[in-house]
Amino acid sequence: MWKASPRCVSDAAVSNLQQCTLSDKPCDDYDFCEWLWTETKDTRTIALNTNFVQGVKDGMLHPTSFVAAKRAEMCPLKIFLDHESSSYKSYYEDLFDKWHIRDGKAIELGKECQEYVDTVADVASKDDAYYMLVALIPCARLWPWLGQQLTAAKDNFGAYTDWVNSNFDPSSKGYKKLEVRVNAAFSNKQIDRNKALNIYSKCMTGEAGFFGSVPI
Repeated sequence: MWKASPRCVSDAAVSNLQQCTLSDKPCDDYDFCEWLWTETKDTRTIALNTNFVQGVKDGMLHPTSFVAAKRAEMCPLKIFLDHESSSYKSYYEDLFDKWHIRDGKAIELGKECQEYVDTVADVASKDDAYYMLVALIPCARLWPWLGQQLTAAKDNFGAYTDWVNSNFDPSSKGYKKLEVRVNAAFSNKQIDRNKALNIYSKCMTGEAGFFGSVPI
C-alpha cells in the first residue's frame, strides 16, 4: 500500500493562518527556521531523489501511479481539515468529486503517512499554536524547493508540466509568513529548540516517505 502525504500548504491556507493572533515581532535576528531547514537537508534530498519526483521530472511516472497517489493524498487532507475547521468542508469535498472519490475512509494509509497524520493531529490538539506552524513549514517550503531543483534542469515535464508548475511552484513564498512567526516565537523563548526540531524532522520525513512510496 502506498504511503500518502497531507496536501501541501497552499498560499491561501497561509493567509488563513495569518489571521491568528500569534506574534511576529522577534527580539533578535537569529533565523531559527533556517536552522531547522539546514538540519533536515539529508531528508529533503531523499525526497528529491524519490521515484515520484524523479518520475514526474523525467515523464516516466505511470499515469495510474500518479492518479492513485493523488487519490490517497485526499484522505489525510480531509483528516487535517476536519480537525481545523468545518469551513474547509466544501474544499475537500470538491477535491473528492474531481478525483471521483466517494468515501475518503475507504483509502487506507501507509505506515509513514499514518505517522505523519498522527504527528500533525497530535501537535494540533496538544501543543501551542506555534508548534502547529512548525509542523506545516516542511511541506510549505519543501514543495517550492523541489520545483527549484526540477526547473533548474528543464522546463518541460511532458504530461506533468502543468502539475509541476502548479504544485512545485518555485515562486511560492507562503512558508516565509509562517517562518516569521516561528522565528519570533523562538526568539521570545516560546518554542523549545529540540521539540521543534523533532516535529519539523518528523514532518519532513513524512513528505519524503510519501514521495518515496510511489512506484514508477
